[in-house]
Amino acid sequence: MNKNTKLLHCILGSVILSLISMSIFYETVHYIPAVGFYLSQLLHFISAIGVILTIYFSILLIKENWSFK
Repeated sequence: MNKNTKLLHCILGSVILSLISMSIFYETVHYIPAVGFYLSQLLHFISAIGVILTIYFSILLIKENWSFK
């Protein structure tokens, strides 16, 4: 598989991680008794990691395809 394709798959996975704290998931997890608060905080943490990974892999993809002519 091409290196650009691998980076695009990593970006897609990171975007999915970023979207994990959408309101429907957050509200579903938040109302679970006893552990809901901790799970909702974990969703926000995972989402933040997804945003950071999206930026990182996007920069890598840009650097791979940058050509000076």
